[in-house]
Amino acid sequence: MIKIPEYDAVIIGSGPAGYTCAIRISQLHGKACVVEKDLAGGICTNWGCIPTKAMLSVSKVFEMIKKSSRFGINADNPNVDFSKVCSHRDRVVMASRKGIESLLKANNVDLISGNAELVSETEVRVNEQVIKAKNIVIATGSSPLIPGFIRLSETVLSSKGLLQIKEIPAKLIVVGGGVIGMEFATLFSSLGTEVTVVEMLDKCLSICDNEISEELEKIYRRKGINLLTKHKVLSVEGNNVKVQNLENNAQLDLNADKILVAIGRRANLNIEELDKFGIAYDKKGIAVDGALKTNKPTIYAIGDITGKSILAHVGIHQGIIAAENIMGHNAEMEYTVPACIYTNPEVAEAGLKENEAESPLVGKFPFIANGRARGEAHTEGFVKVVIKDDLIVGCQMLGHNVTEFISEAAVAIKNKIPAKEIMNTIHPHPTYAEALKEAIADAYNEAIDLMPKA
Repeated sequence: MIKIPEYDAVIIGSGPAGYTCAIRISQLHGKACVVEKDLAGGICTNWGCIPTKAMLSVSKVFEMIKKSSRFGINADNPNVDFSKVCSHRDRVVMASRKGIESLLKANNVDLISGNAELVSETEVRVNEQVIKAKNIVIATGSSPLIPGFIRLSETVLSSKGLLQIKEIPAKLIVVGGGVIGMEFATLFSSLGTEVTVVEMLDKCLSICDNEISEELEKIYRRKGINLLTKHKVLSVEGNNVKVQNLENNAQLDLNADKILVAIGRRANLNIEELDKFGIAYDKKGIAVDGALKTNKPTIYAIGDITGKSILAHVGIHQGIIAAENIMGHNAEMEYTVPACIYTNPEVAEAGLKENEAESPLVGKFPFIANGRARGEAHTEGFVKVVIKDDLIVGCQMLGHNVTEFISEAAVAIKNKIPAKEIMNTIHPHPTYAEALKEAIADAYNEAIDLMPKA
């Protein structure tokens, strides 16, 4: 039997949270190992963030080609070779996965393939071998939430299943108008699929600022996406989805080549194991404190499994905080989280919404007034700021590549930087990021590139 060293931590799961935690432990001169039952990088790298964004980048390029005549470029009858789209996706996924494996190796982190089973609060069994560690970190992620009355099949798919199809469907029904559903609606609509989104609530992207979701719905309807809000799914079978209008109770039969079920994700809780070891949890996930410790002092949990967020960047930061606590540094998780949705145009938000702050100053700057946006024909959307006591407490964005500059707002919110400090900082011109500065200026009636308010 191979002698395995005792680790400072054994991390169960190699997704963004897990591999980040392991590398940070190594940076702090500790010894970590990662146990992964499937592919290195977890869901995000192999079936989530990375492949979907790779394909969404293709859809953006295709949309620009279709409207290239406005720039004087003739590209008549462009078409999509979906096999090559999939090849691009797979190359990106493979490069990302290999990159993670290389990073783990370079940081002297042992990557063990197998299914991990808790033996004690400091031991894990993998492939009949018991691994001892001072700490255990559970980073087992989440899975698509599929209602009990829906059965997955060749036509009824989860997000993972839809990423594995070989041809662009002529028609696609998306059950769920949340983040995942709207991103896939963006992708396939751009590639020429007739898309219908069914959402039980009164709007899609209900987690977003009202102005953001309302404006994006207008844009999507103009693109030809059929948005059935206030509609409840009654059944899903074969190629058919039966829905009910919640306003008048009328029923509709919808048909499509593929049906995506995208109503959310749930933590991969091993209930039997958690109960056996007395690890506290609820239906959302494993309970953790600000240090990412569970109620058991040697067991941590990070990433989707905590139920705090299903955003990869939250899991990454949780991994760092957990690692620092494992290695004796006092660190506390702070949740100023920029949320990004890769629709087209994109959505990005951080902090409070307008209706969540008491009597705030609100400023708004439309991209139609932004020089860079006009030059590149990306004039849809706006930047909105929520200011309280001269501090930015919230920011919402809808527009081209806004996910690339929401971090400026997040830094200001987290560090309580006065709004006018951002406004009085020189921003390069012409850039999309100027819109944040101008939105702040609008809140104070000092916007240069907007018409004066009455």
